[in-house]
Amino acid sequence: MASPQLGKGYIGIANEIWDEIISRKFTERQQKILKLVLRLSYGCQKKEAVIPLLKHFELCGVRIQDAKKEITYLQQCKVISWDGKQIYSLNKNYDEWRVSLVKEWDRNKFSELISLNLSKIKVTKSVTQKEADLPESYENCNSEVTKSVNGELRKVEVDQPSNPCESKVEGTSKDMFKDSIKVSCCLSDPDSVFEPYQGNPDSVPKPEADTGSDQEVSQIDYRNQVASRYLQRRGKGLEISFNDEETVTQFMAERIPLQTVIDGIDQSFDNFKPKNKWDQIRNLSYCATVVYSLHAKREKSNTAEIQIATSIPNAPIETASTVTADDLKELLANLRSKQGV
Repeated sequence: MASPQLGKGYIGIANEIWDEIISRKFTERQQKILKLVLRLSYGCQKKEAVIPLLKHFELCGVRIQDAKKEITYLQQCKVISWDGKQIYSLNKNYDEWRVSLVKEWDRNKFSELISLNLSKIKVTKSVTQKEADLPESYENCNSEVTKSVNGELRKVEVDQPSNPCESKVEGTSKDMFKDSIKVSCCLSDPDSVFEPYQGNPDSVPKPEADTGSDQEVSQIDYRNQVASRYLQRRGKGLEISFNDEETVTQFMAERIPLQTVIDGIDQSFDNFKPKNKWDQIRNLSYCATVVYSLHAKREKSNTAEIQIATSIPNAPIETASTVTADDLKELLANLRSKQGV
């Protein structure tokens, strides 16, 4: 059974050096070279290591063709010194090292980890020594905290639901918990996110040069209404993506009425039939096809109504859609009589 002892030798090097080696982006081969240099220098109570041949680096798993390249790199980064032959030494002034830190390195967290390990030793000793003297319960303890508790100070627990909003209960899988974070509980209430548009249904986004028309809505309101409706029907997410923003911008460029866009989104989700449990509407561009089709259909319908209204003399446009067949016959007869037919 192995039983290493400090009396048989150890590497006497400051912890700051180890901290820097841990936190720098050294490759596996570079770390092996550093360890071999430290073992043959500080491990032998010297500041320099003597390694006669590059072939000796094969002892730590670095091939000859790789050893010179890695040693030259460490020398250029001012991590080690090399005379070009057989003398190697570590540069203890790590401020001169030109090797960047690892991405995840955090000095504060590392210090907390060191403090945790140092304090854990002290706590373990104190607990072990007085373990038999610990009181069985808080009420039987003779500490000062117990003396300060009286009838006026009572432990009061605030009533809370057994499963707060979007919390992880026992037995819930991690995937379900991730999905619950993405899907906000507030989105389950349509009125909390989306307020139905109460303005003119034919309102279009205002151009950059605002004309002040009552049939125009600001671009900000237009975007907010479209985004809120899409997120509410989708059922998850707190904001739309960059691609969705581009789709809304295209709607505004085409001057599609806000109500048409909202109706198109509703029709897209109402008529969507998923092919499997993972199938879903993932972006607003899916709804764009329905929006454009609905817009073209409504424009065609409005044009037909205007043509019918203008072909009937003295007939107001707003009442043209309510004209019956008998009215058309009567108006046509009057028109023929005036033309002498």
